[in-house]
Amino acid sequence: MKRRLAAVAFAVQFVIEGLLFHGVRPWLERPRVLLDVAATAALWALVLLCATTRARRAVVAVTAATLLVAQAMVFRYYHAPLDVQVAASALHVWHDVRLVVIRAAPALVATIAVVSAIEWALLSLVHAARETRELRLPAPLLGLAATAGLFGLGPRHATPDVRALHALSALRAPPRPAQAASGVSLPSLHVERAETPSVLFVLTESVRARDYDASGASPTAAETRKVTPSRVDLAQMRAISSYTAVSLSAVLTGRSQEGARDAILRAPSLFDFARAARDARGSRPTVSYFSAQSETVFEAKDVRASVDRFVTIETLRGRDVEDDADYAELPLDADVVDAFVAKLPEIEEPSVTVLHLVGTHAPYFVDRARAPFQPYDHVVTWSGMPKLHNAYKNAIVEQDRKVARAVAAFIAHAGSRPWIVAFTSDHGESFGEHGAIHHGQNLMDEQIHVPAWIAFGGGALDAAESRALADHGARFVTHLDLLPTLLDAMGLWDNFAVAPHRAAMPGRSLLRPWEARAPIPVTNCTGMFPCPLNTWGVLAGDRKLVARLWDGGWSCFALGGSEERAAPEPSCERLRAVSRVAFPLLPNGAPNR
Repeated sequence: MKRRLAAVAFAVQFVIEGLLFHGVRPWLERPRVLLDVAATAALWALVLLCATTRARRAVVAVTAATLLVAQAMVFRYYHAPLDVQVAASALHVWHDVRLVVIRAAPALVATIAVVSAIEWALLSLVHAARETRELRLPAPLLGLAATAGLFGLGPRHATPDVRALHALSALRAPPRPAQAASGVSLPSLHVERAETPSVLFVLTESVRARDYDASGASPTAAETRKVTPSRVDLAQMRAISSYTAVSLSAVLTGRSQEGARDAILRAPSLFDFARAARDARGSRPTVSYFSAQSETVFEAKDVRASVDRFVTIETLRGRDVEDDADYAELPLDADVVDAFVAKLPEIEEPSVTVLHLVGTHAPYFVDRARAPFQPYDHVVTWSGMPKLHNAYKNAIVEQDRKVARAVAAFIAHAGSRPWIVAFTSDHGESFGEHGAIHHGQNLMDEQIHVPAWIAFGGGALDAAESRALADHGARFVTHLDLLPTLLDAMGLWDNFAVAPHRAAMPGRSLLRPWEARAPIPVTNCTGMFPCPLNTWGVLAGDRKLVARLWDGGWSCFALGGSEERAAPEPSCERLRAVSRVAFPLLPNGAPNR
């Protein structure tokens, strides 16, 4: 009986290690993991059968011990098992990892020696049983069980031994092309999906949620609804700034922006993650940026180093549009959408494209032939606010037509391939509310409550992801949830090399079941973008804390409904605690106590 138990213990030791790492939850969520479990147990049982001599037993004992100990030590430090992604990341930053390995080597070797002795004892005990015919192992049946792993979830979801052996494939990965010094360098990121979906991320300008109406009596955004009938609208989306530069950085990096300038500039963006993605064939998505805005909108320099195709006003018009008055006269959105649609046939799939629009920025581009909101005027006066507001809504109508054209062309180009489209605005717009016009003065809802929706097709999301996304439709989410969602849709969110960046992202993937977010600092003033009016706050679910330059302290608001409203101070106490860490001083310079 002891010898039989020894055989079982040897065969299932890596199954037990996997359970110690992750528990039984992966088995419950992905029953196909059981195929990997059966395969690894059968594989090591076959190895056990072959260890008939002392030399073979020594090799098997050291191999098993090395795999077992290496996985345990990696998991101890990084809370992730050693796999191809961990190996690729280590090779990428070997100059840092090398010292860690050297320091750990003595303990690693000593532990492997001890575990090897235990493995040797188990093997010797089992083979003593074979000599006395007390133990019979059906080799053909074990071989059949071992092949079951071919139908599991793949080596990166298998037991620790298979993951570690598969990690060796990182050694034969082609060298990563050198990037320009301005790009953020990432190791190759192995895509977790069978087929990488093409992504179109449409980022518009200054559109607030209350004026983005897809189906009302006087809709402003009906055309995109027609081409995305099954999309999920995110009704409670909040920007974390009311300035374009700050919001753009937050959307593309998934980072809140109250940190130091250098930390923000070093954060990888959607472009960097997309360029690092590698599918099973080793190919990566085509990355493009088409913008009706100037390239100077980026605080980071030389963003073009992170993309394959970079189109801006300078490209389209041969000059920067320096005067905002040109926004009302030039069909800049039409220009960039025309360029995007014309280039689509040349863009290899899969692709990741950011389409950045500007027509809804003041003083608002209006097509006079299609202006349902009358009378309208572009002149900013308090008495003429209703006319200015009508010009704004007409600009949304015109831009919506362009967005619909771009989305329809993108979906047609994707064909039967998986695709996903995300839409949102960088921030909102004020028309007299709280004494403000346009944006940048505060973080009230008219300036940060923005429209957002996600559409998908071609099998880009599975049933569980679709349900999770739909569940988020009425929940309070922020721009910081968008990058995690897109990375998840691309099969990158769980990659080991993304983990340190993921830890710095306060958002969550909307393709996964809801989980509460920690309070998120929001601000218009950053180390990267000094703003003229100190204003910042904290968001957490349906509560918001806000302070402006002229305020004596914080104001607590409840979100939802037609507009935000004052809330009891105790309901914002958790937000106050976060504010003390993020903002040591109030906007007025007083200590934040």
